[in-house]
Amino acid sequence: MKILAGDIGGTNARFAVMEGTEVLFERTYPTRSTNSLEDCLLNFEADLGTNIPRQACLAVAGIVEGGRAKGTNIPWNMDAEEIRRRFRLESVKLINDFEAAAWGVTRLVPEQYVQLGGGRPEQMFPKAVIGAGTGLGQAILAPCRGGGYSVLATEGGHASFAPETEDEICLLEFLMKSHPHVSVERVLSGPGIDNIYEFYRRRLERPWEKCLGQAREGHAAPFIAAAALSGSDHISVLTLNLFCRCYGAEAGNLALKCLARGGVFVAGGIAPRILPLLKKDDIFRKAFEAKGRMKIILQQIPTYVVTTPHIGLIGAATCLMNPGHGPT
Repeated sequence: MKILAGDIGGTNARFAVMEGTEVLFERTYPTRSTNSLEDCLLNFEADLGTNIPRQACLAVAGIVEGGRAKGTNIPWNMDAEEIRRRFRLESVKLINDFEAAAWGVTRLVPEQYVQLGGGRPEQMFPKAVIGAGTGLGQAILAPCRGGGYSVLATEGGHASFAPETEDEICLLEFLMKSHPHVSVERVLSGPGIDNIYEFYRRRLERPWEKCLGQAREGHAAPFIAAAALSGSDHISVLTLNLFCRCYGAEAGNLALKCLARGGVFVAGGIAPRILPLLKKDDIFRKAFEAKGRMKIILQQIPTYVVTTPHIGLIGAATCLMNPGHGPT
């Protein structure tokens, strides 16, 4: 059966015609320059050249309640029933984007992720998913007594940032000047990379670096990451080092909250692009394990970076195919 799967984030909206977990046709549209989800779907249908499949599951970055969702980082209001009627579909399901990522984890094959430390995953224990992109998503896979998993969608990215090092404490103080609540998403996201860079730039009294090309302040995360990878800009290197340390620390926090002995999966658009930096000097893994008396537990929990860009689409399709418990 062919279905329509969607993965709508704060920067891009991806749509695909799926058969099982196979992507038959895919297109990506920028969300910032599109007025609504419906407009994106109209563009997709035009590019597809025929009617879209009659059943759809659309994963959106935001809280989903009663078949309705409001984007967290885009000004879209989405309604499953309105979409169903407008496109004459049989069914439309809206789910949180990291609920979809969690379902996608149940379908991953070894070629689609890279392990960063830890032991072997324990079967039928919780798994956790975390991912930085335009925002920060988190979800938990809870094992079910009869086999498979249930997915717990969360808004953990909006929990408070918990600094540990001197630099992180100073970063928190810097961010508190402009934000009444400093969530971990203010640090672990594309805009978070911009925030960290600006913190170091002002602290060291440095000008905006020419090596960042045509980037503008506040929209420079890809350029900062590239400069850190090449080592061409000292502040970019400092920025990504702190980012990777905070990423590992928050992944460890999530692992402790659900005792994710089944593994912690790092999804989102940023991690695959900075994989060499996450690996360097084990910065991510050391921060993941640095939990005092709990270190002995976290040392055994494996962490994985998801490298496939299709995890959200795969997860949306899986959710539609498995409305109850996902596969083991």
